Amino acid sequence: MNAVLEGLASNPALPRPLLDRLVTRPGLAAELADRADLTAEHVRALLAHGDSSAVYRLLENGMVDPADVPIVDESVALVLTGRADADPALARALAFHPDPSVRASLPERACSLPADVVALLARDPDPEVVAELVLFHALPPALATSLSRHPSPGVLRALASSPHTPASVLVRLQPDGLVRELAANPATPPGVAANLLPHHASRYFLAGRPDLPPGVYEQLASELEPGILSQLAENPAVPVPVLRQLTGTRALRRVLLRNPAIPLDLLEELAPAARIGPDPVPRIASASPEELRALAASPVMQVRMMVAARADLPPDLFAGLVRADDPGVAAAVAVHPLVTVPQLWELASRHGPRLYPRIARNPLCPAELLHHMALRAASVAKTWRAVARHPHASGETLLLCLEYAQARHFAAAHPHLPVPMILELLGSEFTAGAAAANPSLPVRVMEELVDGSGE
Repeated sequence: MNAVLEGLASNPALPRPLLDRLVTRPGLAAELADRADLTAEHVRALLAHGDSSAVYRLLENGMVDPADVPIVDESVALVLTGRADADPALARALAFHPDPSVRASLPERACSLPADVVALLARDPDPEVVAELVLFHALPPALATSLSRHPSPGVLRALASSPHTPASVLVRLQPDGLVRELAANPATPPGVAANLLPHHASRYFLAGRPDLPPGVYEQLASELEPGILSQLAENPAVPVPVLRQLTGTRALRRVLLRNPAIPLDLLEELAPAARIGPDPVPRIASASPEELRALAASPVMQVRMMVAARADLPPDLFAGLVRADDPGVAAAVAVHPLVTVPQLWELASRHGPRLYPRIARNPLCPAELLHHMALRAASVAKTWRAVARHPHASGETLLLCLEYAQARHFAAAHPHLPVPMILELLGSEFTAGAAAANPSLPVRVMEELVDGSGE
């Protein structure tokens, strides 16, 4: 299905007569299923196509009841089993399906399975079906114990991997060939997991577990593999003395800064050496008001930047950060919920084009400031892309954004873009779909597009 029709299918201004025509197109069913203006007749027409993606979206959007969905094939039936109110008969029918790939899909797709279906799938001659059952559904302990003697390695790996497997069964599994699965499974008892330490294949997964004795983490800290050390640096259960050992590389320092349990003195020590974005840092998010004020006064700019990204700052503390000259702090406050329009103008004036992309992401940014930045963005291409996506951007501003290729797609869909330009962008493969989805597209043009596509 071409991009223009897909764009029209998502266009909120699509007139009812054209919607009536598009719902007859099977290839548009999934796109149309997300519309909020569908009538009962439209829904029935979409269901008649038997598109499982469309059925899923209609169910998720509350546009149809499961009992009203015609079951045209097994793909639609599998979608229906994912509902809590699914008819158990569907799962029973699919459990007897001759295609093992359908039977194997049932455990993952089904919200729940009747006990008789669980028992049936557990006896399935195809090991993949049994493995999928084990992975996605909690089994009665007796059945899980029975399957621990299954001849298929795949079923045993599924048992060792599944968080649904009873601990009593995990204890019984022999680690040979299952080390990785047992180490990674959060249901594996800590004692069993710790005993896997001599197996090198377990260590990456053990390093990320939050329930092991401190001595295990201490031993893992002597590893040389970056992946294992990174898992340790990220783990809030790792003792602080061990965290302090994990500062040898820039990559590890970046991970440590995101650890919710990092001590504030270590955070302040590592911040200058590790480049991080303006997103909230967990330890800053949990800092007390007193800690926040101390961190906001830190001589380390990166620490102040982390503070500026926290959404619930005291107003006086935020006001001081807005006045800061540090670009990192300014980048954080530019999208902060407390920032005002006058402050956005002040930030743009003080920091110039390097801050424009951040300012343009703020939903409060006015049309005048967006145009001011688009005129002065120079080579900062991110600015045009951000401005083209902003709902306040004017038509005149959007025309400026069209000069940058990566902003054209967003500008083409913007309702403030002048109509002649929308029509021009319909002729470009890259922007045709976005232009067709533009609610400012004239109805006569929508009609011509549908007429020209054939019925």
